[in-house]
Amino acid sequence: MNRSEEILVRTACPSHCAVNACGILAHVKEGKMTKLEPADFDGERRKQICLKGLSATQLLYHPDRTLYPLKRIGQRGEGKWERVSWDVALDIVAAKLKEIAEKYGSRSVGWVLGGPGGGNIKFGAYCMLASLFQGTRVSCWGYGDAAIPCAGHVMFGHHQLAPFTGGFDSPKLNIVWGHNPAETSPFDLMRRLMDEKENGVKLVVIDPIFTPTASKADEYISIRPGTDTAMALAMMNVIINQGLHDEDYIRRYTVGPFLVRNDNGLLLREKDVISGGSDSYMVWDMETDQVETADTTSSGGSLVGSYTVNGLGCKPAFQLLVGLADEYTPQVASGITEVPAETIRRLAMAYSTSKPASIYFSNGVGRNYHGDILYRAICTLAAITGVTPPPGDPHYRDPVLNWGAFTHPNKAAPSYTRIGILNMYDAITKGKPYPIKALWFAFHNFVNQCANVNKIIGELIPQLEFIVVADMFMTSTAEYADIVLPVCTFLEHADLVNGAALFHPYLQLQQKVVEPLGESKSDMRIVSELAKRLGFEEYFDKTDEEFVDVLLASGHPSVEGISVEKLREGPIRFKTPQPGAGWKFRTPSGRIEFYVERLRALGEALPVYKEPLESARTPLAKKYPLVLISTHSRFSTHSMFRNVPNLLDIEPEPTLTINPADAQKRNIRDGDMVVMFNDRGRARLKAKLNKGIRAGVVATAEGWWFRQYGEGGLNCLTSDAVNPAQNISYEPNMAMNDTLVEVKGA
Repeated sequence: MNRSEEILVRTACPSHCAVNACGILAHVKEGKMTKLEPADFDGERRKQICLKGLSATQLLYHPDRTLYPLKRIGQRGEGKWERVSWDVALDIVAAKLKEIAEKYGSRSVGWVLGGPGGGNIKFGAYCMLASLFQGTRVSCWGYGDAAIPCAGHVMFGHHQLAPFTGGFDSPKLNIVWGHNPAETSPFDLMRRLMDEKENGVKLVVIDPIFTPTASKADEYISIRPGTDTAMALAMMNVIINQGLHDEDYIRRYTVGPFLVRNDNGLLLREKDVISGGSDSYMVWDMETDQVETADTTSSGGSLVGSYTVNGLGCKPAFQLLVGLADEYTPQVASGITEVPAETIRRLAMAYSTSKPASIYFSNGVGRNYHGDILYRAICTLAAITGVTPPPGDPHYRDPVLNWGAFTHPNKAAPSYTRIGILNMYDAITKGKPYPIKALWFAFHNFVNQCANVNKIIGELIPQLEFIVVADMFMTSTAEYADIVLPVCTFLEHADLVNGAALFHPYLQLQQKVVEPLGESKSDMRIVSELAKRLGFEEYFDKTDEEFVDVLLASGHPSVEGISVEKLREGPIRFKTPQPGAGWKFRTPSGRIEFYVERLRALGEALPVYKEPLESARTPLAKKYPLVLISTHSRFSTHSMFRNVPNLLDIEPEPTLTINPADAQKRNIRDGDMVVMFNDRGRARLKAKLNKGIRAGVVATAEGWWFRQYGEGGLNCLTSDAVNPAQNISYEPNMAMNDTLVEVKGA
């Protein structure tokens, strides 16, 4: 083909939004990409692309891209660099990693990765290297998204909660709880909600902010931040008192009938009743009026009452839930949430009588210190009304890739050690549970995006002996690195991408559109070159596309017959399971566990309401009376795209949304520069007055770079407090929205 002719390359956005994976048609002429447009995708319905996707051209050709390896020659953060060759850079990296591993142990070297939404090969390359090195992989969930896995693991034995509360066909009611899909999931979830609304399905939005999603709702419910669990408990109160709970579902699929010992809060086992008995759970049989094992009772067990077994006082788990819900009448919950009692009562009735009713939420509402409890409360609400799909329902399934073999190729040796990112703080500063002395950051702007930045800069970074950053730009994190390595954009390398399977059950090949600019390399190529120096060359003997085929070779029916060659022809919908081959509850009991034994010592066996760590009703509010909420912007994916000219034309700088009443008290006018501050730090930005945000609450979009603020930044204010219950469930979550501040004119 003549080089001067325009060619078209179908590729895919690597789901930067973590939901969609839009098809992209790239126009290339003389080796340069000239424009992007949406590609045909499952008919016109999916021929779509957002402003971030369209701006990828400016990302690719941005004048500030880092295109050559750099070595620090000044102090960390001083901004003094020397350009070096790849050989020199990787030789330095390999030598330092070996030296630190020999001195402190291989686990002292950690790989800090962003979410896997950026591409499976890209993410998996680092996991493979961390595994072979027997180092540490720092988990991506605790960056603010760990509350959902915490709740999912203890309640369902699954990482995600989406299939258990929402996405039902032909719903009668949709509740969007603390989620703003109009900005974060416009093509899939928001479109679905609007289609169903046109067909008469009522839409209710619960949020402290009148968001673009709320503007489309039939009913908007303004709630005090961090109090959603109290509202869910009050809804349970109404439902149970009205007899609208599904007793059959509770008996068959939840721990509701399991007896709980009064003395220690443990579930009663057969061995507690009979000498030499098993670990089988016990219920009170309603027909025989005696205790029996849950798997032998014919009646399913009593859900209420108080019983004595061999001198042990017991109650069914559901009775304990009833007792908890009894404490949260709509009137009591109204006093906590500041939602009218009648609104709570009406929503509870609508939810329990409109079947199926979907509740949609995302990670944002869980970015509170007790966010995991909220998710457990919502899922318990779904379970007791029988809304949650029973085991075997093929409601939702991700494609099953060959992930284990790909990321842990040497089965004869141990893999990496996994640690949550908040746990990593202590590993660096205190050496607990073991010391971490070197970190490699990839597609994650740690310094900009993680909680308590002044602690990161002042305490964590000085104790690290070596820092590597692989990125496209000199980010806030790269500024503190010892070695900076230039990586490709998604348009310069191949990968396998998929969106959120609940709405986007497709696999796509992210084809390389143009050759890498400068000396930038794909993450897989960087890892492969380093692996040679670390003695792992044999495991990195494939191209990026050949590794895609490795991932697809799982032998699972969901990806049967899918290959790189077939994906070149276009997106492929992965196979969904047949009836009876879907979800199973992977909890110890094999049921939905709204009562969680291992959390009883912390008083959280049931989804109890706990006041946020920082709220307007805590003593700290006398000093810092405003609750700060971090929101997502449609014009960025965290800190990515924040430096793209086209998007800056639309949203040029960070702003603080504040209610006019709060602004008036502080003599702040719309457009004024203000400073928000607390004991942890400060941020200078522009005030934006809006009646759509509750009085006592302020909000700003996360992701802005520190250099774009007049002073400080958002995460100078956030807390790195660790929730011990989340440590038990999965890993602690950064509670970005559990933050109190004060605001004054700059």
